[in-house]
Parts: sequence; C-alpha cells; structure tokens
Amino acid sequence: MTGETADGPNRGRPPVLCCYFPERAIKLSRNRTIEETPGYCKAEDLASLFSLSSQSIRQLTRDGVLKKRDTPAGKRYNVVESTRTYVQYLRDKAAGRNDTLEREALEAEVRLKRAKAKIAEQEAQEIHGWPA
Repeated sequence: MTGETADGPNRGRPPVLCCYFPERAIKLSRNRTIEETPGYCKAEDLASLFSLSSQSIRQLTRDGVLKKRDTPAGKRYNVVESTRTYVQYLRDKAAGRNDTLEREALEAEVRLKRAKAKIAEQEAQEIHGWPA
C-alpha cells in the first residue's frame, strides 16, 4: 500500500467538498482555497502547449483569436476551445485569408495615409499661397 493507513488513503489531508455546476466542478478544501478548474489553464500553460511566449498568447487574446473565461480561480483559457480556435487561426493564416482584424488594420492604415496626404496638401497650399 502506498501511504494508506487504517484510517484510509486520505489520513492527514482535509476532506474536499465538491459543488457541481452545469459545465464544471469546483473543489473547495476545508481551508476554502479554490483549486484550478479542470480543462482551464493560465496563459503561461497555454503558451507552453502552443510553443509560444506568454506575450504571444496575450496578443492573440487582444486580437480576439483566444478568449478568457471566468472560472472560480479567475480568468482562464479553456484548453479545448483555445486549441481549436488557434488551429483555425493558423489554417486561415496559411491559406492567406485575411481575418476581420487584419482587414480593419489595413483600412485604418489607408485612412491614416489619406489624412496625412490631406494635411501635407493643405500645408503646401498655405506655403505657396494657394487658396484652401
């Protein structure tokens, strides 16, 4: 027997209370600490899984590729959902498809260049005394 005594395998450890919700179980020990929710992880763990940096995971979150979910332990990534969305993101990128975010970034860049060109044109008109 490995660590079991006459009182059972959990002697010396506080009993665990379980509360069940529709999609997950939360385990509360006697000292009321909340354990990690199964199936959810932190950015560092997801970065390790995807062989990326934590910064890359945060950037993908800002870009809307990955989403954090509320868990009893705080905001975490659902491992299955994050893996699926990241794989889809990579497929789209490999196929050369522009997602909404990339298209919006290009449109913003075009608007900025047009605004700069208009300002330069107005400055040139003022310098040469042309009517505005």
